[in-house]
Amino acid sequence: MRDSIPYVPYNSKGLFEESEEMSKLPKKIKTQLKKEGAKWDASIGRESSKQTANLMDDADVFVARRPPRKPVCLRLDPFDLSMLKRIANRKGIPFTQLMSMWLHEEIEREKEQGTI
Repeated sequence: MRDSIPYVPYNSKGLFEESEEMSKLPKKIKTQLKKEGAKWDASIGRESSKQTANLMDDADVFVARRPPRKPVCLRLDPFDLSMLKRIANRKGIPFTQLMSMWLHEEIEREKEQGTI
């Protein structure tokens, strides 16, 4: 099963430059980013709504890049598909997006358990 997961080499361009490949961040950088995020969260909590609105007006717009998604063909039981569509309809999202979310959540759960 592990052989089906593609190898993605480390991004040598730099942390914030555009790249077609995704890379895993080193633990040191993750902890630095978490600390920086906590500092920003604390500073935002002390600002007034007027200050925050001014900062948002002055902010630069950027586009986050990610690799393109690949289409997948999947055969499902008609009952399961209709239930999936009902659940997605109640949540107000497309059923394909709901399937993708559930799949991603399960993969993350498997990673946490260490089975991957």
